[in-house]
Amino acid sequence: MADQDTFDEKHKISEHVIDSPPSEPDHGIVKDWDGEESAVRRKIDFILIPILAVAFFALQMDRGNISAVLTSSITKDLNITTNQINIGSQLLSAGIVLSEIPSNIIMQRIGPRVWLSGQLFAWGLVATFQAFVNSFPAYLVTRILLGLCEGGFIPGALYYLSTWYKKDETSLRTSLFFYGQMFASATSSLISAGLLQLNGTHGMEGWRWIFLVEGLITLFIAIVFTLLVPPSAGDGRPLITFGRWSYFTERESHIIRNRVLLDDPRKAKGHIQISGSDIWQTVKQPRILQHVFVTLVSMTGFTGLTQYTPSMIKGLGFGAVKANALASVPVYCGMVWLIVLSYAADKTRHRGPFVLLAITWNVISYACLRTRNPHASPWHRYGVIAVANISYCSMHILNVGWLSFYCCTPQERSVSMALVVMAANCAGIAGSQIFRTSDAPKYLHGLTAICSIASASWVLAFMLGIQYYLRRQKAVPSDNVEAKA
Repeated sequence: MADQDTFDEKHKISEHVIDSPPSEPDHGIVKDWDGEESAVRRKIDFILIPILAVAFFALQMDRGNISAVLTSSITKDLNITTNQINIGSQLLSAGIVLSEIPSNIIMQRIGPRVWLSGQLFAWGLVATFQAFVNSFPAYLVTRILLGLCEGGFIPGALYYLSTWYKKDETSLRTSLFFYGQMFASATSSLISAGLLQLNGTHGMEGWRWIFLVEGLITLFIAIVFTLLVPPSAGDGRPLITFGRWSYFTERESHIIRNRVLLDDPRKAKGHIQISGSDIWQTVKQPRILQHVFVTLVSMTGFTGLTQYTPSMIKGLGFGAVKANALASVPVYCGMVWLIVLSYAADKTRHRGPFVLLAITWNVISYACLRTRNPHASPWHRYGVIAVANISYCSMHILNVGWLSFYCCTPQERSVSMALVVMAANCAGIAGSQIFRTSDAPKYLHGLTAICSIASASWVLAFMLGIQYYLRRQKAVPSDNVEAKA
């Protein structure tokens, strides 16, 4: 509790009022701009977020296409069961967990552009060569290698993104970054639906075409990302121009750097060194661990459901191609849901209530899915499945923004992002075993499990929100509470 008290004293936590600037030197920075800042921020949005979101698109496409592959003949061709497919998913998540923090330590040493670009090429190659596996052991090797190569990309990209924005701008931008993941989940289902129709072409099964083509798409994205991503906040010179041109004018670069430093002078340090002490100081904070557990529990149910959504839709009598296409619909709807919640969180400067609202949707919709009428029409039952998937992983994305807002130092922010993404992937390990072969096609035990898990995550998020509220009341003098509410 001593660490929490120190945190409270330093920051005077208030979810409704932006934290006061940290008590560190401001390096003599003077705000010499007025109406220009909004235009500069919009320019950053249009340049930076699409580049990062496209990279995230590639990551999710290669990580999540196993759900489409399951509707093909992979289990028959490799002579394995869906339970063995689940082991591969667990190894992928384990690989990500193992490499999250080491990856972020390396990124801080060599810079985001070099490290994130290298990761894209590495997992793109592994994803492509999945198309040529012919045995269960080979499948397992490619899955764990894919996880090891992908580990650290999300928290690394989130940290890099945070260096360009002020604290009260991060929730919406974090959600826009995660749009790459959501768009991949929806669009890759459509791509996979098309690729499945190539089944038998040139002697390759449909699932091999999915791995091959989507892996090659990732390698193309890796080239584009490397050439276009700016090296650091305020430095808008992409590699493709060899330093001769910048996205931003000299005046815009000045505003970009200084507006962020006025908001948080710690960002002046540039590349930071993450020590074992930094990791330990972050890990032992109860506040951060509570955020980690919110993601761990809520994402366990989500990953279990998402991996088997196309299979559940196929079980209603739809073909493999149509099932994958229908699986994309709720994710597109979820993108609208997420942007509404994220925009409201930034505008109200409240994060916790919107995390709770996202989890509430899961609790109610999972319960409806569990108790749906088995004799209803296929389209009615599909509608229930779609509603259960609309919230998607919005609770995790909003939780990331909630945690990032209250990080005290660049080191804490980097490690915290790694921890919460590690939690999401640990959830993938557990979630991969919720829906079992013996439970098909109704998956009643699996659906019961995700209902219980969603309820537990609601309790965790509610308790964390109450704790922030109580600390806020303690930090803000009673005679000013009404004025700041």
